Amino acid sequence: MPELGTEEENPELRDFQRRFWWTLPLTIIVAVLAMVGHRLEILDPPTSTLAEMALSIPIVWWAGAPFLIRGLQSIVHRSPNMWTLIALGVGAAFLYSVAAVAAPGFFPDSLKGHGGTVGVYFEAAAVIICLVLLGQIMELRAREKTGSALRGLLDLSPKTARRIAADN
Repeated sequence: MPELGTEEENPELRDFQRRFWWTLPLTIIVAVLAMVGHRLEILDPPTSTLAEMALSIPIVWWAGAPFLIRGLQSIVHRSPNMWTLIALGVGAAFLYSVAAVAAPGFFPDSLKGHGGTVGVYFEAAAVIICLVLLGQIMELRAREKTGSALRGLLDLSPKTARRIAADN
């Protein structure tokens, strides 16, 4: 008969919640700077891009570390999955954007905007990480509830059973 476990706090859930709540405000700022920062004239365009990069570094490399590691492992083990897709998407957006900031001269003129700058995708990398963290939190909570329901069902099972033979 399965053992009834005690309800322990899930360390992975706690870790993802911590990462999410630290990441959410940074992601909102990066997204606002990227989407409407030029209209609000909060910062001049080069400073805004540098701020996006600075704010997205902890989002991608700290908050996204579990996903990037899982993605790398899936590539090493030659078993691509969702983590591979997330790691490649976030990695491509972030590294392309860093290259666009660090060496805009290496990009063709067709990729440059009005001010001669190359478009960056820091907000895409940040938003993907933030949404994946939220999804993982929701999944882990659902698993916990499923586990609690199963433990409740096991509690309903009788502790002893008596077998009644054909002759009573």
